[in-house]
Amino acid sequence: MDTQIVVGGFDMRYTYAIKEIKPKEGHDVYDVKDWDIVPDTYQEIGEMSLHKLIKKLDSKKWFYISYVNKKSNHVDKIVFNGDYKCV
Repeated sequence: MDTQIVVGGFDMRYTYAIKEIKPKEGHDVYDVKDWDIVPDTYQEIGEMSLHKLIKKLDSKKWFYISYVNKKSNHVDKIVFNGDYKCV
């Protein structure tokens, strides 16, 4: 994960790692151990805000997003239907 922050400017770039996920049958999707990663769906997207990225994702699919925020904390989120939850 690369994060570039320019002090004194407005240039903040994040790289989001995105994977499409599917919950296993009969399990809670927010339990990290109970979902499968859909093959060939990993991609890295940068230079946009998290909310713009969420709007561009398919609302009928589950996604796992991982990135480093501006306070240098690693953040993992599960996104579905325009809403997200930190895991």
